[in-house]
Amino acid sequence: METKNNILIVKNRALGDSIMGLSSVQYLRTLYPQANIVYAVPQWVAPLYDLTKTSANQIYPLSLKSVRDFFDTYYAFRKLKIDYIHELHQSGRGAKAFRLIAFLLGIPYTTHNHHIKSKTKVLDQGVSKPLIQRDLDGVYSFLGSREVPNYLNFSPRLEVAGKSHCQQRVIFGVVATRSTKMWPLENFINLAKLIQQTYPQFKVAIPLSSSLQDQSIKSQLLEYDLPTNIEIVEMALSQLPSYFKESSFYIGNDTGLKHLAVAVGLKTFTMFGPEPVLEWHPYNEENHKYFYIEGLDCRTRKSHYCGLAICDLREDNMQCLKLLSVEKIFNLIAPTCKDFLHSHDL
Repeated sequence: METKNNILIVKNRALGDSIMGLSSVQYLRTLYPQANIVYAVPQWVAPLYDLTKTSANQIYPLSLKSVRDFFDTYYAFRKLKIDYIHELHQSGRGAKAFRLIAFLLGIPYTTHNHHIKSKTKVLDQGVSKPLIQRDLDGVYSFLGSREVPNYLNFSPRLEVAGKSHCQQRVIFGVVATRSTKMWPLENFINLAKLIQQTYPQFKVAIPLSSSLQDQSIKSQLLEYDLPTNIEIVEMALSQLPSYFKESSFYIGNDTGLKHLAVAVGLKTFTMFGPEPVLEWHPYNEENHKYFYIEGLDCRTRKSHYCGLAICDLREDNMQCLKLLSVEKIFNLIAPTCKDFLHSHDL
């Protein structure tokens, strides 16, 4: 295998995508144990990694919003002596920018565009697979050797500095990138009430950011008569990994917070609505259970999943998530609450 000294891996997408991309960085580390691996993620996501350790040597805060950003990025990569660029889950803007930067640096640029159906060098191009496996296939196709890596052997890991003291705290992930992926807020509140009635030792934390969407969710939550075990948590992105690490488990929507919980070692329970579990839940189902209603025709009217931001059904609106009852979900998470208390002698 040809030696590479300074490899750039790019995941220029959202929070959860950047966390899943850590799996490919981990695999790349097994291929090039001595290399300097730089992991480029969106600028706003980069603080998540400030107080953690990954398989990358460095996290690069990426911004390509302007011509100046492009040249700043080019000069930064030249200073880092990058000798190979591989882009995971290629985006349109990234494809143009990194292809040009690689050309100017005189180095190879490879990528895996998940949306292309065939005729690339990537193993099983166009085949529906867990997202982490597709990323791994791309790295393997251009940089790997021997056997194909399996996504279950490369679950993303974030190491948090210092000792963690587990608390009786459940993380509720109420946010999502679009409303069709969100279990109703009222259901979350009723679930918190059931937890309080049966396991009063547990607190329920709802992490929210300063974004307009999250602040809108906060306003909606405050309109309810919230049970006393709920705490709305607003903290810097850099503080979230340690906060999650000290919690009991995660339950909520398929969102970046779920992937963060996985990366720090929490058990997770995820409510899936419009999107297929196969692609977006690339984890061991024993520790990362999910709720998903099979066979809904509305989900596959235009594609193999529903990409709507807002459900357009007048009748049975949001049935993919509303049919997931509070009682059913509580009954499935209750043993985890009990086991946590028993294992920690609480």
